[in-house]
Amino acid sequence: WFWWRVNAWSEIAAMVSSFLVAVGFEVARRLGADVPPHVSLVATVAATTVVWVSVAYLTPPTDHGTLVDFYRLVRPAGPGWSRVHADAGVGPSPDSFAHALLGWVLGCLFVYAALFGAGSFLYGNTQQGAVWSVVFVASSIGLVRLLPQIWRAA
Repeated sequence: WFWWRVNAWSEIAAMVSSFLVAVGFEVARRLGADVPPHVSLVATVAATTVVWVSVAYLTPPTDHGTLVDFYRLVRPAGPGWSRVHADAGVGPSPDSFAHALLGWVLGCLFVYAALFGAGSFLYGNTQQGAVWSVVFVASSIGLVRLLPQIWRAA
């Protein structure tokens, strides 16, 4: 919900293109290509982004009336909705884009730290597990402090 121009076709294109690029890298690996994981990750994100943004511009946008109704109901934050916001006739979103972004980062850290921390302890890597535990606790504290601010705005 960061941009009004995203439509169902661009969502489908993003899912299909990321799958096809991932399959392409797997086929390349099986044929002997040595593609490091960080390269395939960045290339997949780049290719997928080019595809979904192109599809968003090449396909018709969602009906403007539907977008205005959606904006009035949800009031998504961020600069990507300024065009629709002007026509909606309601105040600006009470949500903070910065808070939403920080919440996303903290949430990702929380989940990955829990997973990697548990895995590290299970495999006997106690030092690594301890580091992940610190990240887990820090992200937990951050989320506990941030969520009331996000929920208050809603």
